[in-house]
Amino acid sequence: MYVATVTLTATDAAARRQIASPLVTDILWAAAVPADDLEHLHSRAVPERIDLTFFHRSPDPERADAAAVRICRRALDTSPALRGWVLHR
Repeated sequence: MYVATVTLTATDAAARRQIASPLVTDILWAAAVPADDLEHLHSRAVPERIDLTFFHRSPDPERADAAAVRICRRALDTSPALRGWVLHR
């Protein structure tokens, strides 16, 4: 199992909206596909920032990192609740 970490940061508009960690977790699980090999996900949302920790069954850390980024991009592209948030590595 490999761990990948990602941070989402808020733009000005997103910073004014508070988002709950359980909601973020649900959105990311919905964006994951079986090929992402996601085993577990932890999120911590604070004003202007969401810290994410992904646990993958991937065969190597590079694939785990790539899968975490793909999941985040899918979620950012499809979830209205994450409008105004951007991915940082």
